[in-house]
Amino acid sequence: MYWADKIAKEIIAKNIIDSGKFKPYLVDDMFTPSGFPHVGSLRGPLVHDAIYRALKDAGVDVRFTYVFNDFDPIDGLPEFLQEKFSEYLGFPLREAPSPEEGFNSFAEYFTEDLKKVLGNLGVKAEFLSSYDMYKEGKFDEQIRTALDNSRVIQDIYLEVSGSKKKETGWLPLQVVCENCGKLGTTKVIEWDGKKVKYTCEPELVKWAKGCGHSGEISPFGGNAKLPWKVDWPAHWQVLEVTIEGAGKDHSVPGSSRDVARALCEKVFHYPEPYNLPYEFFLLRGGKMSSSKGLGLKARELTSLLPPSVGRFLFTRTDYRQTVEFEPFGTLAIPDLFDEYDECWQKYINGGNENLIRAFEIAQAGELPEKKETFLPRFRDVVNYLQMPNVNLSEKLEEVKGAPLTQEEQDILKEREEYARVWMGSYAPEEFRLQMSDKLPPEASDLTQEQKEFLEKSVNLVESIESAEELQGALYNLSKELSINTKDAFAAIYLSFIGKTHGPRAAWFLLQYPKEQVIERLKEASK
Repeated sequence: MYWADKIAKEIIAKNIIDSGKFKPYLVDDMFTPSGFPHVGSLRGPLVHDAIYRALKDAGVDVRFTYVFNDFDPIDGLPEFLQEKFSEYLGFPLREAPSPEEGFNSFAEYFTEDLKKVLGNLGVKAEFLSSYDMYKEGKFDEQIRTALDNSRVIQDIYLEVSGSKKKETGWLPLQVVCENCGKLGTTKVIEWDGKKVKYTCEPELVKWAKGCGHSGEISPFGGNAKLPWKVDWPAHWQVLEVTIEGAGKDHSVPGSSRDVARALCEKVFHYPEPYNLPYEFFLLRGGKMSSSKGLGLKARELTSLLPPSVGRFLFTRTDYRQTVEFEPFGTLAIPDLFDEYDECWQKYINGGNENLIRAFEIAQAGELPEKKETFLPRFRDVVNYLQMPNVNLSEKLEEVKGAPLTQEEQDILKEREEYARVWMGSYAPEEFRLQMSDKLPPEASDLTQEQKEFLEKSVNLVESIESAEELQGALYNLSKELSINTKDAFAAIYLSFIGKTHGPRAAWFLLQYPKEQVIERLKEASK
């Protein structure tokens, strides 16, 4: 059984045994919009979306919420903002200005980017704002509960994670400083049941400086925010979340999940949601960071892969297994298309149920009809695109042995678009068979005989329009000059793509403006 269906089945079964522990069925996930999210940030929403779809398909009423933690303080900046925005470190994400015009805040600038990506990938969650929920008073009850149970929370921190909060006089809340507007630098030191006393400390954290102000304020109505480890279970209670996981690092012993579990039991008296400790998405073998701008950005995934193939990269793998993806200079993308096509054919013709289900859950839009469909292989599209004077559609009809249907033409058009992207930016060097902007350095190794061949080729290119005729004329020229044919054509490839081999030379040359080709031949022959 497919992993998401197995989890859905288990959740439904546990409800029967445990008197509805996980009802209502509400799947939730969160993200802090502190920078452009990296592609690894998509694992969470796509894992949760797969569970949401599996529960829906199982026939139960289920909701899926996605919370943007935009009330969190800015505690780090992407490299491109470090100089200009350092003064806003410590401010709530929603209170700092946008890096570009057209957005209301720092948070909205990055939030809207991820919303667009998730929409393209077919994630149909209800998007919520943590900032708005705090401002609307939805966390007031949880703030009061946390402050009233400060000693219990201090003990939980010590017992679960070894964090000694009691000795520092720490209370589980941070307020927005009335003087400087920062949240990340304030420390609440007293609670009288109505107001809290706080100080905005210059040295509380390493990444921001407080202004030194001391004050007294009501903690309700968005004046204050619970710290992350307390905020997480508070969110569960406020939204009535019953299913939520996070990266596996949050579920190791003594981690935030253990703290949240204890808080659910001893402070908020709310059942812990079903946990999904999912593995990492690794790019080039390393973990990525949104706030530091490390790794392939999430927004780049749908320019690199069609939405459903992008989803498939995640949905094909059990959430407990690492997804490793190295698109740069490898065949990972053609291989992914092959695997996707295999699942598509199983979906049409029957076969392994796990592969069929992985394909179904991968669809960003509606499921395609279960009918015989010719799927142009991505590798073939790449190869044919680099053959001058080859009509791609006609060539694929030749491969199919029949005209392409409208649906098949649409698939081909999409694959052509992404094949060009792959060839231009991600393919291994040996697949990039496009004319270089400048004379390749490899051309400096041309022999005198090869240079003479190129010099005399100029007249042929100037006078011959037909690729077939030009190919024959180039071949005959090599014989006339008594130069090895392989060496003669290698001279062309070295001059145009820096390699000793390539597609059929005449077709390759004639796809470019004649003046450009002649100029390159003359330059190389010198």
